[in-house]
Amino acid sequence: MIRILCLTILVSFSHINLNFAQENLEPVELSNNLYSITNSGGGNIVFLITKKGVVVVDAGGSPGNAQNIIQAIKSKTDSPIKYLIYTHSHRDHIYGVSEFPDDIKIIAHQNIVDNLKNYTEPGLKNSLENTIPEYLEGLKSQIENESQENSDDLEKVKQQYNLYSNYLKDLKKVKIRYPDITFTDSYKLKLKNERIFLEYPGPGHTNDNIVVKFSNHNVIHTGDLIFNGSVPYVITDHGANVENWINIVDDLYIENIKTVVPGHGEITDKEVFKDQANYFRKLTYRVEALKNAGFTVNEIKEKIDFEAYKMIDGGNQFPVNIEVIYNEL
Repeated sequence: MIRILCLTILVSFSHINLNFAQENLEPVELSNNLYSITNSGGGNIVFLITKKGVVVVDAGGSPGNAQNIIQAIKSKTDSPIKYLIYTHSHRDHIYGVSEFPDDIKIIAHQNIVDNLKNYTEPGLKNSLENTIPEYLEGLKSQIENESQENSDDLEKVKQQYNLYSNYLKDLKKVKIRYPDITFTDSYKLKLKNERIFLEYPGPGHTNDNIVVKFSNHNVIHTGDLIFNGSVPYVITDHGANVENWINIVDDLYIENIKTVVPGHGEITDKEVFKDQANYFRKLTYRVEALKNAGFTVNEIKEKIDFEAYKMIDGGNQFPVNIEVIYNEL
């Protein structure tokens, strides 16, 4: 029987819809001239139309995805895109940057420079030269060796092969762009009567994650500090810190924020901060109790019931969350 191979290229991959070629992204107006795009091809997008041009938060997960994003922006304004803000360095938020105008100013936290150099660029190179080509070879071998040409499984493998072949072509267009403006703690972008505040709250999801606050509109883009409805990705190699992550979202919850645009998931309100903190707290208490009882991390993974958390785990990150918390304790 034919077996459909599974591929995890990078940690953010399960949040990317690769079948976005004809996707029509619909901007939703959050406030006057401020829009969000719930983006299945990468991280969620926010853009603000000002008299000085358009400011965009995050660039999408690939050049093809970025083309759809830019088309959505153009459906609302003829103003040029002048600024692009990176919320952090993960591929699903920045791989679309090559489609943006050459003269834009990119703004990000200063730690992103080393992160782009040390893991984002090497990760892209590995995907292009090794991971995806090897995965495609495996799929091709299955197709060639399958005798039941009309089987449903074979058709699924062929679809998977075509999907990743197209994605590989798209990735070859990626050109990582470094920020023009970096900051350490905070940065204020003033455009006529608009004020945009960029703040670094410390390491949570990554060591370069920032939040973007649109003060005139009472709206915040959290990047991947918020995964609305799904298990968050916690990657210690990228500076993740669960204990501080809890503190970050606790602090955000007490602020007067009306609308929250998460890195992934539906647009929501400030209650999502409490939900994110409670998830981490509940899991930490459970892991700590089992660790103190003498159980190993692998035994703890078996004992904790994921169903009790009522979340989606498309990337099989729940065991990773347990292990990170275990090690932090």
